[in-house]
Amino acid sequence: MVDLHSLPKGTRPSNAIRNNGPDHLVIERLKLRELAEGWPCYRDACEWENLDSIFHPGAYVYTTWTGRTLSTDFREASKADIDKGTFIMHRCHEVTSDITPDTKRAVTKMKATITQRFIIDDCEVDVDADCRFIFCFDKKDKLIPTNPNKIPKLNDTKLESYPPDYKNLAYCQELTMGVSVLKDLPGHRRHAGTVNGEKHDLLYRQAKDWLDGNEVSI
Repeated sequence: MVDLHSLPKGTRPSNAIRNNGPDHLVIERLKLRELAEGWPCYRDACEWENLDSIFHPGAYVYTTWTGRTLSTDFREASKADIDKGTFIMHRCHEVTSDITPDTKRAVTKMKATITQRFIIDDCEVDVDADCRFIFCFDKKDKLIPTNPNKIPKLNDTKLESYPPDYKNLAYCQELTMGVSVLKDLPGHRRHAGTVNGEKHDLLYRQAKDWLDGNEVSI
C-alpha cells in the first residue's frame, strides 16, 4: 500500500520558501494567493476582462470538461455553457505557495470546492467536488439532491467507469453537457496503480522541477 503520510520520494523542493521567510517573499506569496483566488471569483461572476488579467498570454487551463485548453478558449467555453444554462460555482479555501528565493518561480496550491447543478431524471441535484487547484487535483465528490423527495437513478456500471475522485461530477457532466470528460486528471495518492494516482506523483515531480529551474511541459 502506498504511504499516505508522505509525498512521493524526492518531490519536496528543498530550495523553496513556503512559510514565513523574508517580508518581501511573504508579500509575493500574498500576490500569488490573489491570483489563485481571483480566477474562480471572476469566472463565476462573468467578469471576463478581469479573468483574462489573471493569465499570462498562452497560458493553459485543465478541467474535467475541457481538458487542456488555452485560458482564452476556457473563457469562451465558459460563456457558451452559461448561455446553455450550465451553473457552476467555486468556493475557495486554503492556499499555500512554494517560491524560490529569487522570486522567479513559484507553485501555488489552493483547496476549493466545485459545485455544479444538474437535472437528472427530472431531479435537481448539486455535485460538490472538493479539490486542489495547482495553477486540479486530489478530488473527492458527492451528489446532493436539492429536493430529498426526488432522487435520480444513476447507472452504477457507468458511474464506476469514471475516476473515483470525481466520478459523480464526470457522470453528470457527460450526461448533461454533451462533453467527453477528461479521465486522467491527477487524483489522490491512495489510488496508486491507477492513472490518476500516477498523475498525482507526476504533478509533484513537475512542480519540483519547475522550482528547480527546469523547463516543464504540463
